[in-house]
Formats: sequence, C-alpha cells, structure tokens
Amino acid sequence: MRYAKLLVMMIAAATGGSAQEEGMIPRWQVEDLASGIVKNVETAQKVVRALRPEVWVAKGAPEVYTEQHSTLLHEMQQVKLAAAALARQPERLTYAVDAFLWLDRVEALIGSVSGAVRRYHNGAIADLLDSARNRNADGIALLKQYTRQLAAHVEESMEVAHREAQRCRSAIISRPSEER
Repeated sequence: MRYAKLLVMMIAAATGGSAQEEGMIPRWQVEDLASGIVKNVETAQKVVRALRPEVWVAKGAPEVYTEQHSTLLHEMQQVKLAAAALARQPERLTYAVDAFLWLDRVEALIGSVSGAVRRYHNGAIADLLDSARNRNADGIALLKQYTRQLAAHVEESMEVAHREAQRCRSAIISRPSEER
C-alpha cells in the first residue's frame, strides 16, 4: 500500500503542476501570447463581420465565398475559445494543440477570403485582413514551438512515471510474500 501511495505521488509530481521547465517558453509569455491571439482575432472578426459575400456572388463570385465567410466567423470564435482556455491553463497540451490547429485553419481561411475581398470588394479591406493574418504569423510560430516543448515535457514526465511504476512493481514482487 505504501508503494502505491508513493507511485501516485510520483505520477502526480511528474505530470501535474507547472509545465515550466528549463528551456520552455515561460507561462507568463504563453498567457500573453494567448491573450494577444484573442485580441487579434477579435479585431479581424470585426472586419469579417462587416463583409457581405452575398453581394460578391451577385457580382459573379463563386457561392463558396459565402460558405467560407460563415465558416471563418465560426472558426474565429473557436480560436478565441481555445486561446482563452490556453491562457487559463498553459500546461494543458490539448489546449495548446487546439489553439494552434484552430489558428492555423483561420489563417488559411483569412487568406482565401482576403483574395475574394480584393477581387470582388475592396483592396484596402483585403489589406486589413492580410495585416491581421500577418499579426498572427508570429503567434503561430511561437505557439508551434511551445506545443512541441510541452509535448516533449509530457512525454518525458510519462517516461519518468512509467520507470517509477516499474521500479515500485519490481520492489513489491521481490519482497517476501509475508510482507506483501
């Protein structure tokens, strides 16, 4: 029983707590990054909400732009939710992955919608969207780096927990049966 408690404490210490390790992006920087992503997306969202792709379709644009527009608005909301979750708990790998994947998807959609805006609406507004996309480029790179660091940390923690579990298991098995 004593070994089981020790094992639980070792696993909790290895996987829980702060993900801050030497060489990792500091927690405060991840929180700032996530907050910055939310602000950038909110700014871009205002521009995207003002767009009327149905008018472009009337001018000969493909219908797919109306779908992309609504998809972009929905996925911008997902980025904000994922980034807010990451800001609250930067040590959660799933939050980092979610934020990265949603942001990457939104970046691609902004590029497509920006091209449509440039062609069917207004070049200056397309420049605003491109600017929003460029502001997130550094965030995507930093988020990718942090996600890799966090994944490596989690893998290392799991290896430590596994080794400790095996050591405890061996210690229990090697004890005489009357001590067990």
